[in-house]
Amino acid sequence: MDADGFIVLDVETAGGSMPNFPEGFRLLLTGTRQGSLYGMHTAEPASLALLRETLAAFDGPVVTYNGARFDLPILDRWMRDTLGEALIVRRHYDLLAEIVQAAGRRISLDRLCLYTFGEEKVRWDHRRNERAWEEEPQRLVDYNRVDLDLTHELFMRALRREPLFLGDATVTLPPP
Repeated sequence: MDADGFIVLDVETAGGSMPNFPEGFRLLLTGTRQGSLYGMHTAEPASLALLRETLAAFDGPVVTYNGARFDLPILDRWMRDTLGEALIVRRHYDLLAEIVQAAGRRISLDRLCLYTFGEEKVRWDHRRNERAWEEEPQRLVDYNRVDLDLTHELFMRALRREPLFLGDATVTLPPP
């Protein structure tokens, strides 16, 4: 599979608390990356509809980091509430779920990337998301793009059957 054969997806939200998940979470943006092409979708109906159509028509894997437990439930909830239609993802590959399956534990995206290839996420306080989205949306877009790039690199390593380093353990993930 080449870099155009999958879509990396990551959402940015504001508010909410995990005991009420996904209630109370406000979707700010959804970033996607397919090969070298990036897409940024807002929570506006037309943008959400375009994202829904794109994902529903895509045959390759949609790749996330913790997407099964966060990104996809958030998107599904917002699409149901805004569009009256569910999110459709034909194939999903959640890197964190695969790591948990292989290693029996969770690890943050930041630590995994630092240990595996020496890169870190942008330092960010997610409590600032809503304010940043209102005052400097490009900063939140830039933050999201870094997460997309890191997730893309991890998935490429999984496709090449290269090891991922968890600090005190190593895993090789199965390809989709």
